[in-house]
Amino acid sequence: MLDDPTAPAIYRVSGAPPYGSSAPLPLDISVRQVTLRDRVTIATLVPFSSPQQAPHRLTAYLCELLNREIEKGDTYPMMEPMPLSSFGPYWFANFAAVMFLGDIGSVEEVSQMEARGVDWSKECLGSFYVKPNYPGRSSHVCNGGFLVTDAARNRGVGRLMGEGYLEWAPRLGYTYSVFNLVYETNLASLRIWDALGFKRIGRVKGCGNLKSYPDQFIDAIIFGRELGGEGDEYVSEERFDKIRFYLKTGTYPNGSDRAEKSRLRSAATHYRLIPSPTGSGDGEEDKLMLKGKEVVSDPHKQYEIARSIHASSHGGINKTTASIAEKYHWVRIKETVSAAIRNCNECKDTAPKPSQAYVNSQRSTRGKDSATPTAEAQQMRASRETVVAGADSPAIASQQQQRDEGARMEAQVGAGADMVDSGHVEHNRHTSNGAQQQQVPIANMQYQTPDYGDMPLDPQIMHDWSQQQHQQQHSYSVHQPAPQHSHSSDGGHDPMAIDRVQQHPGTTLAEVLMQQAQLKAEQAGEYRDDEADARMRRALEQQGHE
Repeated sequence: MLDDPTAPAIYRVSGAPPYGSSAPLPLDISVRQVTLRDRVTIATLVPFSSPQQAPHRLTAYLCELLNREIEKGDTYPMMEPMPLSSFGPYWFANFAAVMFLGDIGSVEEVSQMEARGVDWSKECLGSFYVKPNYPGRSSHVCNGGFLVTDAARNRGVGRLMGEGYLEWAPRLGYTYSVFNLVYETNLASLRIWDALGFKRIGRVKGCGNLKSYPDQFIDAIIFGRELGGEGDEYVSEERFDKIRFYLKTGTYPNGSDRAEKSRLRSAATHYRLIPSPTGSGDGEEDKLMLKGKEVVSDPHKQYEIARSIHASSHGGINKTTASIAEKYHWVRIKETVSAAIRNCNECKDTAPKPSQAYVNSQRSTRGKDSATPTAEAQQMRASRETVVAGADSPAIASQQQQRDEGARMEAQVGAGADMVDSGHVEHNRHTSNGAQQQQVPIANMQYQTPDYGDMPLDPQIMHDWSQQQHQQQHSYSVHQPAPQHSHSSDGGHDPMAIDRVQQHPGTTLAEVLMQQAQLKAEQAGEYRDDEADARMRRALEQQGHE
């Protein structure tokens, strides 16, 4: 519970109608007959939609039952007993159900029992409520509170009420259930909710100052579960208990229909019982066996087996599951093993961690990325943003294309290839495949040629280069009309531009090659960043030294 027990009741106002305290119960919610764990005793869950429906002495008995739990100080968080005047509106305001011995037909029959003066401590087995866990827009998420009488303990009453809760809560318009505080020392409740398909969605550390543990704070588990689905999560334990009863007594459990009886007869050919070596006096049940494996239907015992076997070798999910399957049988062993491994502290401590060198490198990288950029880097970033902003084609702003072009040109220069010739070959390859080259808009890009060192221009190289340019220009004119600009459309350059370079003896080879690369990039509508230029500069310098 999260609300103040003495505060006004919170009603559901979100989700599907009807809403409010005056809404009648849905027609599909009526008395529900159940069979206790002994498979003989019949009991009935009777629904109540308001405090006025509950007889006075029955309400007083349930209030006394809750106050005894509060006084024990181990299950409910309240510390002060609840007055009778507050209990009725608190417990029955939205919806509540009470379990009685025998076959009860209606709420009116309960009132008749009250009038006859029955002893509710003998006839009442327990009760639970359903109410919004949150107000307003989240009131379609519900919560439940449960009470089991002392005389009804260890008879399966808590589990049967949990099944009734799961059946009726979605019919009341709720879509999800949350139990906020189930203290981890409350093993009976933990077993029930684990068995009924609830998930442990949270843990509240040290939130329980319980009477039985005065010197420590106890953790609490938060359970959550979707409502309304046809889940088979909580069928297995019930089914195994029925098989056990049939094998032990040779009779069918009360309330079994023809289909149930047929399933039990079929199961009897596969299962067998091994009597407990100590007899039944200590409460230990006979072992149910399936093909030489012990059938374990109790979720708490399933978890303890998985935890123990995993702790022996700290193997993985598959290895631990295989070890369990050699001796035991239950539904979804692997899920139980997964939960046990997640909660293994030793496995958490020995999990592989990244090396210190890797951590340091990541910190260094993050430090470099977050460092203040230099003035040159800021200027380059500004020009890059200008290019991207002024481009109509995504190709201009593609960083991957820039890197690919820089790497390709670096490899060509390092191998002594002629960049102009490679551009011409690239053009011929595209035109031979019939590809239609679209004109890419070019942004205004300003290049400043860096100082690549004093590498004097070799006249012989320039002479050979000039001859290659004339030959390429002649070859190109055979396939395409003569260019109208100083740049050829394939990335090559007008020989007149080379003649002008030859007229300046101070021009270096690096500068010429850089100018050629920059002009080619402009023609292709691409932008070459400083990283690509630096790679080409290093290659050119190395070529010059050689």
